[in-house]
Amino acid sequence: MKFSHQSQRFCTGLLLGLILVTTIGAFIPLLAQTIPNSRSASGLAARVTETMPSPKMLAQSNPLPGDIDGYWAADCINELARRGAVIINDLQPPPPDGPFLDLARFYPNAPATWGVTTTMLNRSFATEAAYGGASPLETELGLATPVNMLYTYPADYYEPGRAITQGEAVTAIAAKAQLPYVARANELLAASLDDGDRVPPYAVEGTAAVLAANALVSADQPQRANSFAPITRGEVAALVCAASPDLQLRVTVAPARHAVPATLATQAEPSAEVRGVWLTNIDSEVLFSREEMAAGIQRLKAMNINTLYPVVWNMGYTQYPSAVAERYLGRSRRLWPGENPTFEAAQGDRDMLQELIELAHDADMAVIPWFEFGFMAPGDYELHETHPEWFTQRRDGTQDIPMGNEVFTWMNPFHPQTRSLLLGLVDEVLANYEIEGVQVDDHLGLPVDMGYDPYTVALYRQEHGGSAPPADENDPEWMRWRADKISEFMGEVRKVIDRRQPGAILSVSPNPYPFSYAKYLQDWPTWEADGILDEIIVQIYRNDLERFVWELNKPATADARKRTPTSIGLLSGLKNRPTDVALLTEQLEAVRDRGYAGVSYFFYQSLWAPGNETMDERERQFQTSFSQAVARPSGS
Repeated sequence: MKFSHQSQRFCTGLLLGLILVTTIGAFIPLLAQTIPNSRSASGLAARVTETMPSPKMLAQSNPLPGDIDGYWAADCINELARRGAVIINDLQPPPPDGPFLDLARFYPNAPATWGVTTTMLNRSFATEAAYGGASPLETELGLATPVNMLYTYPADYYEPGRAITQGEAVTAIAAKAQLPYVARANELLAASLDDGDRVPPYAVEGTAAVLAANALVSADQPQRANSFAPITRGEVAALVCAASPDLQLRVTVAPARHAVPATLATQAEPSAEVRGVWLTNIDSEVLFSREEMAAGIQRLKAMNINTLYPVVWNMGYTQYPSAVAERYLGRSRRLWPGENPTFEAAQGDRDMLQELIELAHDADMAVIPWFEFGFMAPGDYELHETHPEWFTQRRDGTQDIPMGNEVFTWMNPFHPQTRSLLLGLVDEVLANYEIEGVQVDDHLGLPVDMGYDPYTVALYRQEHGGSAPPADENDPEWMRWRADKISEFMGEVRKVIDRRQPGAILSVSPNPYPFSYAKYLQDWPTWEADGILDEIIVQIYRNDLERFVWELNKPATADARKRTPTSIGLLSGLKNRPTDVALLTEQLEAVRDRGYAGVSYFFYQSLWAPGNETMDERERQFQTSFSQAVARPSGS
């Protein structure tokens, strides 16, 4: 069949037209990735002409959502989209016949699930391998340290497909962005936000951190946390932009959308508060004469301190004249922390504890003698020679415990003679002195690798049908058996107090749990739950605010304060290692903000050792922090 000349021209034109249409159609999806949002066909044509990208540029770009026109955080979402940080077209496929700008959809008003939120966070912030023991959510976010604001978030709340709340998202963003903790978190929320007093406990730290970082944003209610409200994908994106360290992202959210954190006034002092100080005979001479003690107590009175914890059992000896120590140890007192015959002779028949009580009570201070060493003993202790069976050991038979420049050992907390020694000392102090109570600390326990001495092994066999203790020191049952025996001993201490001086306080100053249990088999939360304790002072000796506040929020510590007056031990410094008063002030503010009963400083001498401040500045700050005299809380 032959075509006319005109027919041939027509067919050729038709073929070329089809090729052109096919070519343009192939480029349309790529063009949609780089063309700004618009519902206007004429505006679209103009921008296609003006910004036609090269094929290489198109291949490297990310799609911009076509469903965010008019959305309050559109600039933020677009910038995140350019970086590949948002999820596109995951809820339903794009319409086959719609405008090509609709092919990329973000669904900004759809509920944000944990899966969507963690994906956006991981694409927007640096991600590392999670720390050992991380929760599923912490693992998903790649949080490398437990010191994060999701640490106390309930593990069973995390479900990747569950729609989450504003409070959950904000807390996750604070953790992922590693925003710093806020010392006065509760106060900042209450002063800044209309609903700041209704933020759930797990979200307080994260919400305060995001607020303080000027990263709490909202479409129309910036001064509200709305912690329990469902959060949308677009709102999560806006929070990500606002919390980003990248200025280009932060400026995509208008200032009017940001919550404004309040400027807090000077923190109010509680009307009742534990204000304690530990008095030691190591690196301090305050206990070595009545004159030194009198001057020290007056100095503490000017600081409005109301409780003293003087050491009375240290380095294997008592610091007061003791008939019990004379009977068990052949020595009634050793005030110097080592052998110093000249010093001890000069002390004569002086009773340090009685003098301290008289001076402190005259200054309206409570005195709670501190049995610092518990079952710990010096490495060169005479009892090693006279009663080696009183000491415990590791599985390999070793006993030495190096600590700094010293070497220590551990008396067996299960042996009847060592238990009798400590109970006798407690009973003696309560019988002979007018005191407010007694205190034990983290040494009233047992290092987890100890307990393989013959006496303890025989006792374990007796209670386990002849089976020996597990070779694994961390075996859960073996740990629990030893910890329960120590808890039984604490019950005996309680009975001695109630029998000898009803109403006297049993105070314990432990390490934070679970460290106290994992390392020293000291299950103090059980002691508290069983009603054995009247006062807890958790030692949180940390040199930064982040880890300090994180420890404050440990579940065991936070739970104990609901029933038992619980204070926090602050490290005011060690020899040649002062703590800056600025940090001590922040820590005190954090303790007060979170409703603890008070603080106690370790130790007296370091209170007067300035860090980066002058001595005058240090003393002025303490006077500002404790400007008014207050009593101890009732019940403590």
